[in-house]
Amino acid sequence: MADERSEASTQHLTALAAPDALIDWRLALCYETAHTTGILDALPGAPARVAEATGLDEQAVTDVLHVLAAWDHLSIDGTGTFTPGGAWPSGPERLALAGHGTWIRRWATTLPARIHDRTATADGAGAPGGPDPATGLALLESATRPYVARVVEACLDRVPAEPGRPLRVLDLGGGHGAYAREFARRGCATTLQDLPAVIDILAADGRTAAAGVELHGGDAFTDLAPGPYDLVLCGIFTNMFGLDRVRDLLARVTGILVPGGRIAIATWMRDLGPVGAAFGIQMLVATTEGDAHPSGAYRRLLAETGYAGIGVAEVADPPLAVMTAENGAWDAA
Repeated sequence: MADERSEASTQHLTALAAPDALIDWRLALCYETAHTTGILDALPGAPARVAEATGLDEQAVTDVLHVLAAWDHLSIDGTGTFTPGGAWPSGPERLALAGHGTWIRRWATTLPARIHDRTATADGAGAPGGPDPATGLALLESATRPYVARVVEACLDRVPAEPGRPLRVLDLGGGHGAYAREFARRGCATTLQDLPAVIDILAADGRTAAAGVELHGGDAFTDLAPGPYDLVLCGIFTNMFGLDRVRDLLARVTGILVPGGRIAIATWMRDLGPVGAAFGIQMLVATTEGDAHPSGAYRRLLAETGYAGIGVAEVADPPLAVMTAENGAWDAA
């Protein structure tokens, strides 16, 4: 099996890209249209043949194909036939680029509604749905691949190893499993917890269990894996919830950490760079309570729930924040 750490990332094709690397919105929307309407699957062909095969308007198909050709995703020969070009995306890149176009449309349709009502939904044909859960996890894994090793290193740098046994790690809300697999690769006794439906996807995929990671299906707010753990990682997880629920979660985690054990929160924070700020809008349109909470809010909640030694590192590019803190709640017991 190939080393997944060497696989290409699709971060540059998503909203997680640095501002100077962000894909042009015109390309993203045209690519998403070509992907979802079957235009790409009807290639190679001239616009008339593609339009006939897909039941679409010939002039509209022509316009979309020419945009993709202008960005070298397609080539045009002397007969007007469009074929894959030099920048033709791979399978994962195709899904990521089409997904980016979908998110642009979700921002455009949902943001105007949610600026008035945080839980409003966008109505009508202009409000696209997301991918199926397994595809969504795969897209997130590919987009965050540049961060995995760096996040794990930042976590392990703050947790002293105990002679004679491996570090016990819980990847809480671990989703795609890449963090858990990297912890296991480095010799940690690793558990991944997520909702049962996510665990079913991971079990079917097979990679995480094969890496020696224990899988625990359960709601983090009612059924935490019992531990005890030396380290609990919340990787791109706390941003899914409002601050009251984040406080509740942090307090619950103190009960499964050993004295002096560490919690690590890895996510984008709105006060740490433009991607962090934009991630707040992503959470606004993708969740009904999540946010790119600022670093100061996380520091305050950690202190209120009994943690000490709070620090933050920024890893990779564009930076992802990794905030760590020591479980001090046991000291007061």
